[in-house]
This record gives sequence, structure tokens and C-alpha cells, in this order.
Amino acid sequence: MSLEIKVVSASSLQNLETLGKSDPYVTINFQGEKKKTEVQDGTLDPVWEETLKWELGTKPPRADECIDITVKDYERIGKNRLLGKATIALRNVVHAAPGTPLDYDLGLLDANDSPTVGTLKLTISYTPPAGASTGGGRSIGALAARSAGVTSELADGISATPDGGVDAATVGGMPQMPQQRNRDKLSSAKTKFQIRVRVVEGRQLMGCNINPVCQVSMNGNARQTKAHKGTTTPWFDQIFFFQVEKLPAEVMEDYLEFKVCNSSGIRASTLIGSFKCEVGMVYDQAEHAILNRWLVLANPEEPTPTVQGYLKVCVAVLGPGDVCPDITARQSDQDDVEANLLWSAGVHLQPATFILTVYCAQNLPRMDAGTMQTLKEVLGIGKASKELVDPYLMAGYAGREVQTKILYTNENPEFRQNLHMGFLFPSMCNVIKITLKDWDRVGDDDTIGTALIPISAISAPGENGYLPTFGPSWVSVYGARREWELLDSNDAEKMNEGSEEGCAYRGRALLALHTQVGSYPPSPTTALDNEEFNRIMRYRGTRKFILKCQISGAWHLEDAGKPLEVEVSIGNFGNKLENTMMPSPSSTHPSNPVFDGCKYYFLPWSGAEPFVTVHCDYEDVTHRLHCVNHITAIIMTVKKNLHSLKSLLRGRRYKQEEDKEVEDCIQTALSNLVSACNMALPEVDPVRHTETSLDRHLRDRRRLELDQMKTTVLKVDTSDPQQVVVELESALDTLEVLAQEPQSSIPDVFLWMMSGTKRLAYVRIPAHSVLFAHEPTSQGTLAGKFHTYTLRKPEDETKWGVGGVLRASVWLGREEEGRDWWQAHQDLQLTVYAESYENQVISVPGSGKWVDSGVLMTRPKFSDADGRLSLPLESITFSDGWTFQGDWFIDPDPSVRFTADAGRNLFTEEVFEQQMRVPGGTWIPAPNTWADARGHPACARNDINLPEGWAWRDAWTYDLQRAVDGEGWEYTVESGLLGWSPQEKLYHVSRRRRWIRERHLVQKVEKHQETLPVDGWEYAPLFRLQFHALERKMDVVRRRRWRRRLVPTQPGLPPTPRLSIKTEKGDEISQLTCPRMYVISAERHMYQLRAHIYQARDLPAGDKTGLSDPYAVVSFCNGTQQTDRQNATLCPTWDQTLIFDDVELTGPVATTRSQAPDIVIEVFDWDARGAPEFLGRVFCSPSVVEASLGYQPHALQWYPLARGDVTQGELLASFELLLKDGEELPMLPPTRGDLFMVPFGVRPLLQRTRVEVLCWGVRNMATYELQSVTRPSIEFECGGERVISPIMANIRLNPNFDEPHLVFDVELPKEELYMPPLTLRVVDHRSFGSKPVVATAVVNELHKYSVEPRAARESTLMTVLMKQDSTASKHKDGPSYSRPTLNHVQAAREPGTVDTEIDWWAKYYVSCGQSERAGAYFSKGYEKLEVLAGALEDESRFSGFKDLVDIVPLFRGHGSHAQEVGEFKGTFRVYPLSPDDSEEPPLILDGFPSPSPQEVVARVYVVLGQDLAPKDAGGSSDPYIVVKLGKMMKTSKDNYRPNTLNPLFGEVFEVAGTLPLHKDLLVQVWDRDLITSDDLIGETTIDLENRYLTRHRATIGLPRQYHVSGGNKWRDIELPTEILKKAAHLRNLEGPVWQSQPLSLTLSGVQYSLTDFEPPDSVLPPTVGDSKERLALYVLHKAMPLVPEHVETRVLMHPAHPGLPQGQLKLWVDIYPFTKDPLPTAVDITPRQAHKYVLRIVVYNVFEAPLQETSFVGGEKMSDVYVKGWLQGTTNVQKTDIHYRCMDGDGNFNWRLVYDLKMMEAEQVMVVEHKEHPWSLHTTEQRRPPQLTLQLWDNDLILRDDYLSEMTLDLCRLPKPAKSVGGVGPSQVPQMMGDGDANSVAITMLDDHTNSINLFEAKRIYGFYPFTRIVEGRTEIAGKIEMEMEVLTEEESKLRPAGQGRDEPNMNPKLAEPDRPATSFLWISSPWKSFKHILWKNYKWYCITLVLLLLLLLFLLLFLYSLPGATIDYLIGVD
Repeated sequence: MSLEIKVVSASSLQNLETLGKSDPYVTINFQGEKKKTEVQDGTLDPVWEETLKWELGTKPPRADECIDITVKDYERIGKNRLLGKATIALRNVVHAAPGTPLDYDLGLLDANDSPTVGTLKLTISYTPPAGASTGGGRSIGALAARSAGVTSELADGISATPDGGVDAATVGGMPQMPQQRNRDKLSSAKTKFQIRVRVVEGRQLMGCNINPVCQVSMNGNARQTKAHKGTTTPWFDQIFFFQVEKLPAEVMEDYLEFKVCNSSGIRASTLIGSFKCEVGMVYDQAEHAILNRWLVLANPEEPTPTVQGYLKVCVAVLGPGDVCPDITARQSDQDDVEANLLWSAGVHLQPATFILTVYCAQNLPRMDAGTMQTLKEVLGIGKASKELVDPYLMAGYAGREVQTKILYTNENPEFRQNLHMGFLFPSMCNVIKITLKDWDRVGDDDTIGTALIPISAISAPGENGYLPTFGPSWVSVYGARREWELLDSNDAEKMNEGSEEGCAYRGRALLALHTQVGSYPPSPTTALDNEEFNRIMRYRGTRKFILKCQISGAWHLEDAGKPLEVEVSIGNFGNKLENTMMPSPSSTHPSNPVFDGCKYYFLPWSGAEPFVTVHCDYEDVTHRLHCVNHITAIIMTVKKNLHSLKSLLRGRRYKQEEDKEVEDCIQTALSNLVSACNMALPEVDPVRHTETSLDRHLRDRRRLELDQMKTTVLKVDTSDPQQVVVELESALDTLEVLAQEPQSSIPDVFLWMMSGTKRLAYVRIPAHSVLFAHEPTSQGTLAGKFHTYTLRKPEDETKWGVGGVLRASVWLGREEEGRDWWQAHQDLQLTVYAESYENQVISVPGSGKWVDSGVLMTRPKFSDADGRLSLPLESITFSDGWTFQGDWFIDPDPSVRFTADAGRNLFTEEVFEQQMRVPGGTWIPAPNTWADARGHPACARNDINLPEGWAWRDAWTYDLQRAVDGEGWEYTVESGLLGWSPQEKLYHVSRRRRWIRERHLVQKVEKHQETLPVDGWEYAPLFRLQFHALERKMDVVRRRRWRRRLVPTQPGLPPTPRLSIKTEKGDEISQLTCPRMYVISAERHMYQLRAHIYQARDLPAGDKTGLSDPYAVVSFCNGTQQTDRQNATLCPTWDQTLIFDDVELTGPVATTRSQAPDIVIEVFDWDARGAPEFLGRVFCSPSVVEASLGYQPHALQWYPLARGDVTQGELLASFELLLKDGEELPMLPPTRGDLFMVPFGVRPLLQRTRVEVLCWGVRNMATYELQSVTRPSIEFECGGERVISPIMANIRLNPNFDEPHLVFDVELPKEELYMPPLTLRVVDHRSFGSKPVVATAVVNELHKYSVEPRAARESTLMTVLMKQDSTASKHKDGPSYSRPTLNHVQAAREPGTVDTEIDWWAKYYVSCGQSERAGAYFSKGYEKLEVLAGALEDESRFSGFKDLVDIVPLFRGHGSHAQEVGEFKGTFRVYPLSPDDSEEPPLILDGFPSPSPQEVVARVYVVLGQDLAPKDAGGSSDPYIVVKLGKMMKTSKDNYRPNTLNPLFGEVFEVAGTLPLHKDLLVQVWDRDLITSDDLIGETTIDLENRYLTRHRATIGLPRQYHVSGGNKWRDIELPTEILKKAAHLRNLEGPVWQSQPLSLTLSGVQYSLTDFEPPDSVLPPTVGDSKERLALYVLHKAMPLVPEHVETRVLMHPAHPGLPQGQLKLWVDIYPFTKDPLPTAVDITPRQAHKYVLRIVVYNVFEAPLQETSFVGGEKMSDVYVKGWLQGTTNVQKTDIHYRCMDGDGNFNWRLVYDLKMMEAEQVMVVEHKEHPWSLHTTEQRRPPQLTLQLWDNDLILRDDYLSEMTLDLCRLPKPAKSVGGVGPSQVPQMMGDGDANSVAITMLDDHTNSINLFEAKRIYGFYPFTRIVEGRTEIAGKIEMEMEVLTEEESKLRPAGQGRDEPNMNPKLAEPDRPATSFLWISSPWKSFKHILWKNYKWYCITLVLLLLLLLFLLLFLYSLPGATIDYLIGVD
């Protein structure tokens, strides 16, 4: 692949020579590679005929790339001068045929882009790689449209509407698909389909503060999601199912409708937008589904619907045999493209264009290695200074991407282009993605950096909104570290692409954006002329800014083994590795990290604190940033007030009496917010600031939103705290949107922890947060304030690691505002030092001679700390405004003085003894007998001296805790090359062993530091390693620091000090550098930190047992301490105070009080092997306490521990920072051994508390280490006290504990806020003494189980007992009552006690709202039952049946991998014990039921199934029920329901089991298959134990009425009175106390009478029982939350499809204790059976039938009338005989139509059975209304019969027949009683049933009915029929037989032949009748005339025939 350019010639070139002519040559630049022609001497019309060739490798060029051509005049002396230039776009070259040369005749431009007279001729040819497409077959328009961001489909099919919009019908909002492509294979018979819809999310919904809810409907069936509060971007993620059975063609034409409504609108559901589409559209897609597509919502009520938002959905249409695709919800940028949109026809989507003007970019980093450039520099050829980046900018939006041209080798490119991105407006995409890329010749282009511009920040919807607009403004891009690396890590790539936060500034681009609505762009890019480019120069003007940073400490560092320093930068300013910027004192001096005595390291900046300043030049956009800070200040205030309010409300959960504090907090929060909204926004200075249009829009928008917020807040109901919280949270969301500032031209500030040139950790600070302002509300929250910054490691994949902690004060402002910083820090004194390091190396190792040259001397003799710059002392000169004070002096770094044991209390000395031998010889001491771990020479072990203040703990011993032999030796062949082995081999020639000896600190000395030699040298093995003070034998290099102080030459604010390094000549400056700056505070105070670490709760598990061995590590400033380890707990109680003494902090005490350093607390899990595991971290601020002002202990509070962004438990602690300056500190806390405890003023106030545990049992325990858990016990721990349950004998025999009641006393806090959690540990007791912890759990909210103390309970109990005693006599005098034993047999003998017409299904249908199917059930006074929409345990009123026995999930596993492995069943009671109690208080849980196994009998009533998932290929199923309890199983397989997805089961299953062994009742629905194995449709599990133990009495639902017979007979084993008595006793209620006259009872002081529930005028069923029982039952429902009689709806799930419902099952369960006595009779729920009937229709006459035809002979109107009839849904169609030639509309028939039907009279439905397919084994049952259709037809002999009219009659709701023909009228047709516009011919009484007749009740009806037809949309009567209808049972029809038509037996009644006129006949079968009645009747005289004429004609013919003969005879005289 290559590009060849033949330079032919030029003409009319300019002559730039004074003497002679120009010497032209041509330079061509393509892809950064320049080639040039030969020089043509002395000519203005040169001819070159030279070919220049570029080898392009394997990567083809882009069509928008350009070739830059320059013609210059060659000068032998001086610079070559420009003759002309030109640019050629590569588009035509690339799309031309391969190898085809293109000729160009170019006009040349001068330097100002003005045309010249010169021309240049070229020939260009391009050879693409083999097999590559040149794109020649594609139109330029389509290519341009695609580049511009318009899909090819849109480019080919868009047509604009007159108003400039685009009609969705034209664009093709629906997917482009071949119509009907998937429908051809569908059946023509009825088919079952399932439509699955998943509503994923909404976006950009129109409205403010809305509560969106989505409704999906199909064929009148609607499903609705949950409402989401206060959001325009709801995440629904809910799935719905629709089942249909229709003809496939009908299903394809059905509509799916999606509606998104506002549930908080004025109406119950205010429509936001909707979308409607055909099911066929979805079916025609691949896999018959649309997956994660965006629906465009519109308001159909608008004349021109506009976009109201977007809704992402997944829809799948499943027919027979279809497999459902993956419809999982997802969030991906790939979905947020316009190609993924669907919209309805008619929705007005306007085309729009983003015009993104790209002016230039700057500060781009190096992206290439530049190997060839380095080689050129070495060889001295070519030009070595190459900017190693080839940038271009790419903009993306809604799936469109447009890019600029490539500018090769340019780190500050000027693109000067407009990028055009077409899209449909409005769009669902949220961001514009700006990406700077680096072109790569070989591989994929590299990403330089990414920036995101939120659309919400640059536009606003609504009346006062504005279209997206931006700039001109700089946009900074961020990514990975700027330093180029050959291989980027995956994290670096994510940072560059914007997936993760960028850790470095990567450049910035100057952009502007504006939006055009109404058209698409004609081209993807256009050039920007000079005038437009120069117009934005005012936006590029910069001002001087200064960034100041005072660093007071760096700690929590890991040992880097090298010196560390901190660099502060903003953009490229301050980046010490950027050599193109003016140097700034932007970094601290390198220091060795020093151990802090426990775990981490710190940088020892004692005395002088580093002071960093960075001078930078940026645009003055402070007006924007001040506005952001103003909004941020309001946000901080609202957050603070909201936090206080929530804290108070949490406390008020238990203390409702203190409401005044809550009211004050609410008033404070609202008044603060109103005051903040009233404040004016920062003003714009027209002199300093340059505003854009977006600035003005944002100011107006912010002002408007703040005013609206104020109005809303003033209307808030302050009496409802929760409503106030909601409003404050809503205001907070709005403020956070307003705080966005997309036009922040100033980059973020970076603080880097560095080691040499390697960047280790960073923190990124937004520039506005540290920006100074004179107005406090406009100043950044961190500006000039000390803040503790957490450094993050760029390569940290866990995102929870910490690379260090910095306490720094960062300040950004204009240079003239720098004086304000110094005025605010008058206690600081600036000290500046110029420094240089003198470097030396040892000449020969071991010689001791140091030199400044040689091979090892890799640094200059004098250099900076990194050795990169040469800094000879005599060449360093100061800048203006500064001068040297004194001479150069040696000043060693203080960090080198610290020894290895600094900060430690225990230290291990080590030294290695080395020996050697020849192979197989004897071991002898090696020449270097004693060495360190690296093998370098070291002191002998006996020569190691003990430092001052230390003492030896033991003697020297060799280390055996390593891979060594028994004497501690390890062996190798060659030390340093091969590894060490613990086994000796013959070939080993070296061995060593490690000698160790521990020493401990016995006396604290002033400083643990080495005594430095006078010369100040620092030593190290290599320059890049850490230096130390004393020389060692392995040291090869050394250095010492020279310093010289600089002082300002004049008072006032000094300029930035810079040092110039002059060359050896002394007259030129070779480089610039900056000195080190420090500040020394005049105020230095000593503090003592007391960290009170009390306890933690809900920590993650660190061990596989599910527990942890936690300890806390506390880091503060330069110290770290840790607590004791607590073993095997998730809720440790340390009760420990860690004291950090002599903490020195600079600055005033007031500053420290508000800006104290943060404390880092980390919790680790100790492991016996391996490193401790990190569990969580929290940063806390201490409270500064001055003892002179009075010491008040700081209360403990909970701090959330986090690991990354995930909360991992809480820490209860308090931190006090005590000022020590000569003040007497509070008394030290009490001690426990060597540890300080939490003092009594701080620790919670404890009280003796009793904890009762009902350890009922464990359930569903998973195996542990492949063994079942068989003998568990549970250990309960709370507050340091533990109690252990008995060991369970065998979980398989009884999963309950034999002695479940456990009690222990513990000291617990009085305040529930400090209540510790309760920890459960399940231990399995196995063989051989193994006791593994198999599961754990933590009960955090123990206060839920708190009850009243003993005194309150006793007073309440005494009151109840006294009342019971006082009413005992009344109870005795009450009427006696014995349990009734009335049964059905007895009831049948007693009249009025059994209603045989009422069954259970009538009760069910009435309860479901289908009273028409219940007959007279409700009118007779019978009660309803509750049909629940979900499972019984999901009802909120029953609390999941956890009122007596709670369920605590048990977990096992490590951290986030913990899994649920079982359940604990039990409960707790917590109550305080009074110290005055001498007696043991009674136990609360003492009277709980026995935990022994309980045998029960469960009756499962399965009513019906709904919307079951189809399992057969035909889209149906043959379902049956399987019920399992333990090992017992019952099934209805033999009685399955064929071919249905909505089966009516009506089955009762009785299973027995033992609780709790068999607690889970499993109900399954299976699909029966004839050949293959049956398929599971779905299953549901019911916990019987929970229902058995609850106080809500869920065993048997209580009916509303007490019946002693009939279908509603009482089925409980206990009477209502007995149930009432037990329930009252269980709840400690007084009573019940009965009164007889009138009948009433008193319960807990409330009196109930029977008349309260049964008014005198009420209707009672005849089956009700005794009045006392009825009253008890009424009271049970009224006074207690007991489970009523119900039918629950349970969702069926499939184990293979978790989360996807497979249908629903309606059922209920009755639970009986097992007894020998017979149980009550089960409720009969057998489905109603249809009865066989015979319907006889006798058609006597038809009147006024429409005359359809005209007689061809007589011309009169007539019809050949007959009647056809059938029952709807059946195939039995019968016809009468034909009444021919009906001329007056009256027809006579006397014809009988006979139909067999199956009827359910109670439900008034007819049962129709049919086979789905001819090969079906079973019929499918369908229930439908009994509708008879009679039609009137006109018979045709040859053609198709003609339809005349019809009527459809509902046999259960017949209109009354007319008694005569004249009585037939519109009154019998309900739809004709209105305006006559009805379009139905069905004659039914739909609303008013009072005038209707039920044929099955009337048995026989005779009369006249009208036929109707529809003419032009109106119903009219078209015929009348006289008929008789009779319905008979099957037995009656046999007794009274009748034949069809007039066939035998023609009786009941006997039908005579119809008396039809003689004209009624078929003409072709009766010719004579046809002549007589048709011809003669109508044409008699014509017939006579015709006969006479025929006779006359015959006579004439005979006359003519005989005339010739007679004439001859006459002539010849023949006689």
C-alpha cells in the first residue's frame, strides 16, 4: 500500500530574488513525513517530473486526511522563503479506482492564505492493500451523511416536513424490516402466544418533581410498575407477561401500549407520554424480540405529538416452539444511540445539528517513543526535535462520531474546523464525548484523554429553557499519567477513555458549540476561516494566577525504599517533568520515609514546612467558579441541616415526647435555605471577564431555580418532618444540578506523591474548591484551609487502597490577590534556599577512595536531588528581587538521621553467617563471613552494639522459621544467581544461616537519629536508592546537600524566586530552576490525641468461617497505634483508648479547632498466615479541647466504615485533641492491664440488662466441607457476654433445640443509639472433637426486641388481673353454651338450615367482583372472603408471620463472597433489670410452646391457575398439581386439565407431616406429556411453621359469618368463643366478659353487642349458627389482626429461570393438629359441572324480510328466504327450508332447529368443547355466554347466497318478545334506543337486567323478534320473526322427543307443512307452475296476441305455400 505523488511542473511563480530568479523546490508533507524535490535553479516555470512515494504500511489512510504542499525558494545563505502553498484533501484519491492517477492543477496561496498567480501541476495515485474496498460504490452524499452523524437509512430516506422537521413516518422510526417476513410460517388456526415485557428505565421525562410510573397494556389487560419518587430518570426493571389465544393474524394486529404517568399529579395518574405499537412489529424482529430499545414517548392528545421522554424496554413475542432470548436489563453506552430508537408514526422528531467548533488544543503529552528521532540525534542527521504526538479530536453524541483532521507532530495544534453532528431532537443521550486521539501509523490510534460535556449542564428544557450551547471555552481532558509508557495498563486505558477518573492532566481544547434545529448537516466538517478564528482571541487572553500550597504533614505512607517528595501542579504548570514550562518551586525536597512505630511511614518535616507556589497563566473565568462556589455553599448548608434533622428523627423513633427540638431544627433548615436563596449571585466584571451565551443562560436559570425553590420551601408543611426531609432532598438534587459548570477553563489541581521521576499516588482537587474570593460565599470550600487529602494509587484496582495522607492548605488566586494569602497567615515566615547536591562515587569497591568521575558516576558533580540538572555552585545566580544571604553551607536532610529502628518499640537485629567449600568438601568460613540479606559485608554478630535506651530480650539464635535445615542453614550453588535450598547437595558450594536477636525500648530518648559526621555526606548503594547517614561497606555512592539562603531585596510581596544556571562562558543562561521554599510558623502548639475506640458492628467476614479477628489501626500525623485483637467476632468491643502524646501542630489554636488533621482508622482481620486483610476505613475529625475552658467529654458516635464505595460496618468511637501548652490535662483513662480503657465520661452509661433468647431452631442448613450439619449449637454474644445453646441431638430428627429458652445478663448502654449488636455463631459438633463454625449472623437492631422493665410490666399485669377478678361473677352468670354438632344430615331434616343452591364458587366469584356468576348468593346475606393479590405472608398487616418467631438468615464466607447457608428461628427480649429487685423477675418467654415436633395435617385447596407458562409445542400445557410435604406427595396427574394455560383445578389435597421437620409445603404445577417426561411449569413454597407459630392464627382463616351447615359450614376445630378466649389470653387482654341481656361482651374495656354487627334490617342466611358464636366471630375480626378466610395468589417460579414468573396459582391452606378424631369436612371446591340441555327453536314465520332480488320475468322484488342459526362457538349450523319467491317479505316455515348444549346455570355460561387439532387426544374446554345467532338469507341457485339480516340473542338475558308483528320495534333493540349509531347486531340487555328473560328459568318463550342490520353505521330493523324457543334438560328431551325440521318424531309441538302461496316454488323444478304463476299472470294478453299472431303467420305461410300450385291449377284448368 503506497501513495505516489508526481510533481510535474509549476508556472508563474513569484520572483523573490533581487538579482536573477527564484530557485524553487517543492516540499510535500503527508502523515508527518516530509519529502522534497530537487531545486530548479533560476526559473519561475520549473519542470521537475519527479515522483515522491510514501509507503503506508498496513493501515489505509482516512478520506479526510490532507496533503500539505509547499513551494519554496532555496537560499544558500539565510532562510528559505515561501513561494506558495496548497492543500489537497485525500477524499477523491481514496475513492478513486486503485492505481488510477488523478491530475491536479493547483493554485498557490501565500502566507496569508491569499491566492497568487502561481500554479502547480501534480499527479497522485493511491494503491490500496489487496482486497480493500475503496468505497467507490457508495455515493458521496451517503458518505457525507454518515460522517456527519446520520445513519445511511436516514440519509437515504429522510424527507423534511414544511416546518423543517422530520416526520417519523417518513424517517422510519420503526425498525426497517421486510414486512411479514416472519409471519408466513404461522398457523391459520388459533394459537397461544406469550408476550413478555420488561420495562427497564426512563430518561428525560418531561416534568419537575414527578413520581413516574409505567403502565403496559394489551387487549385491555394492564400491568403497572412501582412508582418512583421525585425523579425524571426512573429505573424500573420489572417484567410482565401477557397470554393470548387468537388467530396469529389477529395477534399480530394487536397493540402494545406503554404509558408513563405521574402518580403525584393533580389527578391520580397524569399522563406524561405514551408509545403504541403492533405486536407484529416485535414479532418481525430477530428472535421475535426487541432488546433494550428506547421508546420515544409522546402525548397523543397533542395535535402534533412531541417527545415527552424516553423509555427503555425489552419485548419478546413467543409462539409455539419459540425460545425466549435474554431480556436482562442492562446499562450500556452502546444503547444510547439513535439507531436504538423506536417511535410511533406521527411523532414530530426534528432533525438537528450540533456545530462543534474546534479551534485549537494545547499541552498535549508525548504519545510515541521517538526511537528514530533519538537515533537521528545520535547520528547527527536530520532534525531531532520532534513533537511526538499526531493529534486529532473526535466528538461523539448519540452514536455519532465526527473527527477533525490530523495535525502531525504537533503538541499545540490549531485545528480550525467545524464539526457537524446530525441527530434527532430531542435526544435521549446525556453527554457529548470529547476525545483527543493520537494517530498511529501501525496500530490502533491511541487515546490521549477524554472529557464529557453533560447536556443537562449546557441546556435547559421548558418554557424558559435553551438549546445546547457552549463556549468558546477550554475543555480540559484527563487520563493516565502524562509520562509516556511503552505498554499502557488496562487501568490507564480506562482513564484515557473516560471510564474512570483520570489521574493526570492530558491537555485541553478550545471549543464552541451551538445547535441548529430543522435540518441535517450537509457535510461532516467545514473549515474555519481566519476571521472567525481571530474573533475568539479575546477568549484566549490569559491572566496571571498563583497556586500556593502549605504542606504540614504526610503520613500513612508505605515504605518505598526511596526518597519521597510531593509535587503540586495545575495543568502543565508545576509539573517538574515538563521542560517546556517556566519552572516553579512546585515540589518539596526529597525525604526518606520514617517508620511511625506501628505500620506506616511518614515524612519528617520538622521545624520548617514545605511551601509550594506555582505560577500559571489561565483565562479569568473566576465569575463562573465563584458562582459554583456560591451554589456549593448552599449545598453544604442544606446537607448539614438535613443530616441534623435525620439524626433527630432517628432518635425520635423511640422518644416521641421531645418534638420541640425537631421543630427548631426544621425551622432552622428551612430559614437557612430561604436566606441562601435570597442572596444575590456573584456579579460579572465586564472589564475582567468575557461572557458567553451559556454564562447568561446559566445565570438566569440559577436565579429562576433559586426563586422557585424558595417559593416551594415556604409552602412546606412543617408539621410533617418526613415531608420536610423529602423537600430538602429534592432541593439538594436541584442545587447539585445547578452547581455544574461545564466552562471551567482552569484545570484541576493535582498533588502527587513522587519518588524521583516515578509517580506513586495522587489526589485531584477541582480548581473552584480552592479558588480565593473576597466574598466568603464565593470562595472555595477548601481555599486556604488545611484539609486532610487522601492519596490514591493510579494502579489500584480495588479502589480502596490509600497511597498516603497529606495535610495541606491549597489556595488559588490571581497574582495580585497573593497579598491576601499572606495577610491571612501573618504567623508564617517565608524561608527560601537554593540547593545543590554534591555527588561522588567510590573509585574501587573496598578502597575507601571517593571521586567525582568514573563509570559509576551517572550524575553531574553538582546536581539537583534527582540528578537530572547540573547545578554547579558557582554558576547559580538569583533572579530579580532576590539576593543571596551568606555563603553556601552543608545542610543534610533531617530524614537521613533516623535509623532503621526509629519509631519502633521492638526491633530485630539480623546478620547472616556465610560458609563455603569445594564440591563434596568441608565447610569453612567464607571470606565475607558476616553479611546482610543482600550478601553485602556486615558486622559480626558479637560486634553489634546496643543503642542507647534499648535492652536485649534474648540471646543470638539462628532463625528456624524459614526454609532451612535443622541447624538453620540454606544452600546454593552461587549466591545471588540461584535460589536457596533447605537440603544439602554435593554440588552446593555456599551456605548461610540467619542469626537474629530482639531488642526492646526501655527508655524514651530525645531523638532516635544517627550522629552525622561534620562533612554531611549521605551514603547509598546506588543513586536511585535510599540514602543514610553512616557509611556502610556496601555503599558505592554518596552525596551531600549544599544550601544558600535567598532573601528578598525589597519589602512587600516578593516575586517568585528563580535560579539561573549560566554556562561555562558565563554570559549565557543554559537553564532555569527554582529554590526550595519553606514557611515557619510563629505559633507551634503541642497536643495530645485521645482516640477512644469502643466497639464496631456488622464487620465483613475475613475468614472462611464467616468471622473475623478484627483490630483497629489508628493513624494521626506522624504516629500510628493499634488496638488489641478480638478473636472470632464480627462485632468487637475493644473498649480501648489510644493516646498520641506530644503531637506538634503549627498555627493558631483557632485554626486547628476548625481545620484539625483527620484521623485515619482502619480495621483489619488478623490472619495467622499471610498479611492482615483490610475490612474498612473511616476518616474522622477530632474535637479540639482546651482544658482551661473546661473539659467536657466528647460523646461517642457511630462512624461508617467503608471499603471503596461500599459500606462495611460501623465504628463507635470518639476523638479528643487536647491542648497541652502548659495546661493540666484531664486525668488519664482507667487501665486494663497495660491498656487504657474508654473513660467513664465518654463511654456509654451502662445498666444491667437481661437478654432472653428463644433459640427455637435452625433451618435449611447447607453442608460444610462436604458434610451435613447434624449436631449444631449456637453461641450468642452481646456486649462481651456469651451464652451457648444445648447441642441439638440430630437436626434430621428435630431441627429445634430441646431447651430453647436461654437467659444471660449483660451490661448494655442505656441509650439505644449505642446498643451493640448480637452475634450468632453456629457450631457443628462432629466426630473426633471437631467443632467448626458453620454459619454466623449479626442482629444489628437489637432495640426492636426491647420491652418494658419489670415494674411497668407488673403494674400492667396487676391492673388486668384486678379487672378480671371483678368481672368473674358476671362471667359465671352468663349463659352456658355447648359446642354445636349440627351436620348436613341433621340440617337436611331441619327446614331452613341448608341452602342447597349456594356453593363455594358463588362465594369466590362474589369476592372477585363477578357477582353475575354467583346467582343470588350475595342477596341472601352470605359473606365474602378475601382474594389476596399476593402471598399471605406478604401482607403487611401480618409482618411475614415473624411476630413470635423471627427468622435471621445465616451466612458463611469471606467478605463480599459470603453466602446464605441457612436460617435461625427464634426471638429475643431485652429489658433492664432494676438494682432494687431482690427477687428474680419473671421471664417473658417462659410460656412459649414446646419445641417438640408437632404432627399436623395440611389441607391444600388449589382453586385455579392463571397465565401459566406454556410447555407444549402448540403454545399450551396440560397442567396438574403436585403437593409435597416431607416424604408425602399427592398429585392430580390422573385428573389433569388438557390444553389450557388458565386451568380451573378445584382440587383438595390432604398431606400430613411433622413440624418443624417438614415445614416447607411445596406446591408444583406440572405439564403432563404422553411420551416424554412431564415438564415442571412452576412451583411455590409455603412455610407451614411460620403460620403455625404466629399470633395472627394463620392455621385456618376465620370466615366472616358462623355457619353450621351448607357450603360455608364452620370448618375449624375450635369454636369462635374458644378462639376468642385464647387470643385474648395470648395478648394479655382483659376478658372476654359476657352479658346475656342483650347479648354482648366486653374485651379490654370495650363493649361489643350483636346489634352492632347485625342491624335489625339485615338479611341473614338460613345456615347461620348460634348468636354467641356469631358475636365472638365478629369481635375477633374487629379487635384482633387475625388471618381471615382468604384465597391467596402465589407466584410460580422455576428453578432454572430465577426471577422470571411462570404464572400464578390461587389457593389456600388449612393446618390442623394431628388428632385421632376425624377432622371437619373439607370445603367442596369441585369445579361446577355443566348440565346437558336441548335447545329447540321453532321458526314459524318471517315478516317484512328485505327483498333482495328482482324477477327477470315479472320485474317484481322478491327473495328466496331461509333462516340459518347456530350457537356461538359451536359448529352445528342449521337452516330452515327455503321460502321461494317471497314477494311481500312474508315467509312461512314451521321449521324446528334443535341444538345440544352444556350449560352452567349459576354462572350463565355455556361450555363448548373442541379439539385444537385433528391429532389432539383431548378436547379443549371453553366457557362463553350462551348466545344464539339467527340470520336471514336469500338463496341463490348459482351464485353465493345473499345476507339479509341477523340477530344474536343471549339466552340468559333475552329481551321480552312482542306479542304481535306490529309490536316489534326499536324497544327490543337496546342499541337503537340511543342515537342509533351503534354498530352491533347483538340484541342483549347489557345494563338493565330487570326486563330481561332467562330462558333457562322461563323454559319456553313464544313471540316476535326483530332482525337487524347496519346500514351506513346505523342499526335498522330488517325483518321480523315469529318463533318459539324452548330449553329442556336431557331427561326432559327424552320424555318429550321432537325431530329436526318437520322430521319424525314431529311432535311437541307437531309442525304442519307451511301454508305458503302457490307462487312459492323453484322455477326450474316446476315449469307449468312457472308458466301459470309467472308468465300467464303477468303477460296473459301478450300471450293471446302472440298466439293469434302465430296462427295468422301460419295461415299466411300456408297461403303462400299453396298459392303457386293453385295458380297453376287455375291457369291450366285443373280442378
